[in-house]
Amino acid sequence: MTSFLHFDNALRACTKCAPLFDCNKVDPREGDATVVPRPIVSGIREKPVLLIGQAPGLTEYRTGKPFQGDAGQGVRAIFDELGLPRNRFDELVYSSAAMKCFPGSKPVLRGGKTREDIVPTARMLENCRPFLEQQVELVKPKVIVTLGIVPLKRYLTLTGRNATGALLTDFVGTTGQWGGARVVFFPHTSGASRWHNEPANRIRFSKAKALLRAAFAEALPQHVALSNRA
Repeated sequence: MTSFLHFDNALRACTKCAPLFDCNKVDPREGDATVVPRPIVSGIREKPVLLIGQAPGLTEYRTGKPFQGDAGQGVRAIFDELGLPRNRFDELVYSSAAMKCFPGSKPVLRGGKTREDIVPTARMLENCRPFLEQQVELVKPKVIVTLGIVPLKRYLTLTGRNATGALLTDFVGTTGQWGGARVVFFPHTSGASRWHNEPANRIRFSKAKALLRAAFAEALPQHVALSNRA
């Protein structure tokens, strides 16, 4: 079985995706600097909750820490609403992503002010597959939260199911199993996501939050005093 230290060292040393995005810009609004392979290594440990996002973003690339940008702050706020306090987030949640490196930014028009992350390619995700599988094994979570369509499809693929054509609308508001963990499917919490604009999707998200509140209550009774907030 892979040790914690061996895993961290192996992830830190990985450069498999370097040829796939070495010409991708860090932030084309600020210049022509290209992405340097930089897996986000936060020190793997057993934790009751595993959070899986799409990939590190620009803030994570610059800080070297997972879930520090807008999406991370959104997740922290939601978990706090459901009873897992912000000041215990890093203690109880192991933050990860389907892809371990920031893949870079999409090109922007001259003078453009909006920047978007590049979506990881299938090759990038497959390069990171062993690391994600090992994280699930080593963290031994009781609850796994997938954030968005990319980690949802990774979950389906890695548990032997067909991910082709999978939609968030079919999974948000339901749960699954991954090893001994209950999986709760969330949409992405980024403000750029239009998924939340549909009333039916907001109902699905409310169901997903209720499911996660119940999962926290079951998995973390000794850690978390759940609030009565809806």
